Amino acid sequence: MPISEKSRDEGQLYTHVDDEQFNDLSELNGQTVVHVGVWEEGLAESIASTNSNNAPSIDKSADEMEGGIAADIDLYLRDGVYFELYGTLCYTDLDAPPLANLAQIEQHLQQLLEAGLKLEEIAVDEEDGLVIILSQAKKPVIYLQVGAWLLDEWEELPESAST
Repeated sequence: MPISEKSRDEGQLYTHVDDEQFNDLSELNGQTVVHVGVWEEGLAESIASTNSNNAPSIDKSADEMEGGIAADIDLYLRDGVYFELYGTLCYTDLDAPPLANLAQIEQHLQQLLEAGLKLEEIAVDEEDGLVIILSQAKKPVIYLQVGAWLLDEWEELPESAST
């Protein structure tokens, strides 16, 4: 899927999904996930570490919502598109709290990836935020509620990717 011109804006960080983006992103439904990376240090921690002593600090509790932790995740799709997902809460069940720590998120995503993982559906939450539903055998297995994202194309997988 070619990325729309709107999504190609260099460094454009999105926090809400409009109708045009929803239509463009929905074209990715059914794509196979070929690599997932979880960042050890998230964007919020990186910003906090570069703040001067005079700058206000970031409220860490915002990253630890509902008993879970917001992770930064790279999600690579077979067709050459990848997402950089920031402040992402990962739910294995919509009636349960999100996964609680980065190690748990990374381990769970890697296990799912090894067993075959597809982007089942692009959805939107009640605040027009992006939700990515990943599945196995057309059954949702993890829901990614995304705080912000970038979308780009990849030509080569990261060295850490197992093919």
